[in-house]
Amino acid sequence: MPKIAANLSLLFTEVPFQQRFHAAADTGLFDAVEFQFPYDHDLDQLTSIAQEAGLPVALINAPPGDSFGLVALADQSTADFRASIELALRYATALKAPKLHVMAGIAEPSPRTNDIYRRNITTAARLAADEGILIVVEPISRQSIPGYYLHSLEQAVELIEGIPNVKILFDIFHIQRIHGDLTRRLTHIFEDDLLGHIQIASVPDRREPGSGEVNDHHLSQLIDALPWPDPIGAEYLPASATHEGLSWLHAL
Repeated sequence: MPKIAANLSLLFTEVPFQQRFHAAADTGLFDAVEFQFPYDHDLDQLTSIAQEAGLPVALINAPPGDSFGLVALADQSTADFRASIELALRYATALKAPKLHVMAGIAEPSPRTNDIYRRNITTAARLAADEGILIVVEPISRQSIPGYYLHSLEQAVELIEGIPNVKILFDIFHIQRIHGDLTRRLTHIFEDDLLGHIQIASVPDRREPGSGEVNDHHLSQLIDALPWPDPIGAEYLPASATHEGLSWLHAL
């Protein structure tokens, strides 16, 4: 069975954010945690709580701005984007998170937008490399975020080609909605050394794995067989209280 990271932005929302670290650890079922945007919380407090809970932080997101990300946006300054990445890296470094997800934003693809994206993601990758942190980028279904710039695996592969320290976040929920063909696509991304992180949720409702149209047991076996050593993010919306839905972990 793969290692599993509880996404604290979506799980254990029955308690305040800073209590979710211990809530995840107390289940005895998770190997790590991840979360999206920690920037409203004091970094020293978060670092102390994470250390006390004893679960490593697998991934955080960079600040999203007002448009689900900043990488592809033309109406921002290079200095603003760099400042957002520097802030994210301060949090990631203190929390010892090895991966930073940098969101693209809402923008229409064009040669100019492609150039903006590559320039900004190169900047992020270079800054992150200095801290030993990997940048990951995620294709997101436009059913979930209409107009989202990075919306297919092929586009992601093309846009990060030749840029060191950038890989792909393979979110099973989004890739199933965009493409399907999960086994072949996940294997291909892994074999091409482009796989940076994996997240799971059921499709189409983004509930507990095992409750939708995808064979999550098969995917768990595939992830083990690749083999994939890192925790995969449980980024789903619990159907009821988080604890009541954790039986999927036993099923895997």
